[in-house]
Amino acid sequence: MAPDSHDLFARCPDPKARAPRICAGDKAPHDRLYLAPPALQGAMLALVRRDTSGLVLSDAQRLSHFPASPVVTLSWYHGMEGGVVDAHGGWRPFGARVVLSGSHSHPLVTWSPTGGRGYMACFAPDAAQALFGIELAALQDRFVPAHAALGADWQPFFEALLDAPDDAAAMRVLEDQLGRRWRNAQGSASGRPSLRQMGRHWVQRLAWQAHQWRDTHGTRQVERRIKSFSGRSLREWQSLVRTEGLFFAARERYETGQPFDWATLALDEGFSDQAHLSRVTRQICGFPPTEFADRYVEDESFWIYRLWV
Repeated sequence: MAPDSHDLFARCPDPKARAPRICAGDKAPHDRLYLAPPALQGAMLALVRRDTSGLVLSDAQRLSHFPASPVVTLSWYHGMEGGVVDAHGGWRPFGARVVLSGSHSHPLVTWSPTGGRGYMACFAPDAAQALFGIELAALQDRFVPAHAALGADWQPFFEALLDAPDDAAAMRVLEDQLGRRWRNAQGSASGRPSLRQMGRHWVQRLAWQAHQWRDTHGTRQVERRIKSFSGRSLREWQSLVRTEGLFFAARERYETGQPFDWATLALDEGFSDQAHLSRVTRQICGFPPTEFADRYVEDESFWIYRLWV
């Protein structure tokens, strides 16, 4: 018998609830990150898969924490229903098995009441605009059913993703269905940034576009065009990606057994001081640096940081 919807809303945990990582070998969640296939390099950054099928998880272990990010995502789900958790613990289901999401200016938390398999294809913002014909501003800070955002012509693509039995098949669908569109859209091939540099690469390209527009438009017109084109101002984009290098540098220290010297990291990554780093880290991931580091190591819900960074 399916759970009552009222029971699901009541079960949704506080978004800051903590629960330990599951590290029991074959009983751990199966999380994988695949880089883009050749046909989609420069457009798709990565394909992320999380599979909790058959695992006994607490409600708090079903939370997932995500940072503020410029990435545009296409997500689809097998045997599970996802949704966003607000600051008060209210749960808003996505309402569709295939969902499109724009960039997010604030950290967010999602939750699923059951186990299952989920995928998230991650795209550079301008590439997503070219591939899907979307307006970035219309998807900013939103999750939209993909059929509503893209229309009925895309339904065979969505069905093929949902019918894909495994990771390799899902990647083939993406490559087959989007590869030709990307070749037609990109014109000349563009360089493919690493995951570590993706955000800065995007902001650099946006800044260059603003520079070109300044030859024929006033400052305020350029600001309006940037916001209309990308969904937010250039300054907001620059703030959003400032912590990109910080997360990677912190992970390198963790993996080599070095202490988290936040003052040194702040200066190395271009922050004015440790207090500045702390403010921006809260804006991007929702927690101060020391608490973020603890959760990165210990909490199941921080799986995407461990996978991506």
